[in-house]
Amino acid sequence: MVKRSAILCAGAAFLGSALTACGGEQGDAPAPETHQPSGVTISAPKDAMATDRCSLLPAAAATELGLAPQGQEQADPLDPEAPSPCVWNSEDGRNRLSLTPLDGRSIQAYHDNKSKYVDFQELSVAGHPSVRANQGDPKQDGACDIFLATKEGQVLSAQAHVMDTSQDACGLAQKALEAAVPTLPASK
Repeated sequence: MVKRSAILCAGAAFLGSALTACGGEQGDAPAPETHQPSGVTISAPKDAMATDRCSLLPAAAATELGLAPQGQEQADPLDPEAPSPCVWNSEDGRNRLSLTPLDGRSIQAYHDNKSKYVDFQELSVAGHPSVRANQGDPKQDGACDIFLATKEGQVLSAQAHVMDTSQDACGLAQKALEAAVPTLPASK
C-alpha cells in the first residue's frame, strides 16, 4: 500500500510539473493591463496578432533550432481563457518552445514588477525592447521566458524548456524571437 501511494504521489508531481511546463508560467507573469503608454520606444512596431500563431516561427528557423518545422496550437490546461500558444517540440521531445502573442500587455508591466523575478534582464531582441523575466533560475530549471515588445500594448512571449540543463533555454527563446520578428507584419 505504501508503494502504491508513493507511485501515485510521484505521478501527481510529474503531472503538475508537466502542466506547468505547458504554460503555467505565463500565469505567473504580471496580469494584462489596459493599453497605456509605457515610455518604451518601439522604433519599428509589428503586430504579432495579425498572423497565425503557428506561422510566427518560420519552418526553416524551427528546424535550425532543433525543433519540428511546424508547431501546434495548444490551449493552456490551467487557464482555458488564456491566449493559446503555438508549441514546437524537438523530435525526441526533450526541448519545447512556445510563442504566444499577448495583446493588451505592455513591456512596462515587466519593468514595473521586476522585483518579482529571480532572473530579470533587459534585452534588445531583433531591435525590439525585451525582458528576460523568470521566477526561477533558467540554468537550474531548464526553462526561460522572454517577452518582446512588438508594439505599444502588445508583447510576444517566448517560453523555452530544455530537459538537459546544460543546454541554454534562454538562448533557444531568444533565437526563436530573433527569427520570428522579421516575419511579422508592420503594425497599422
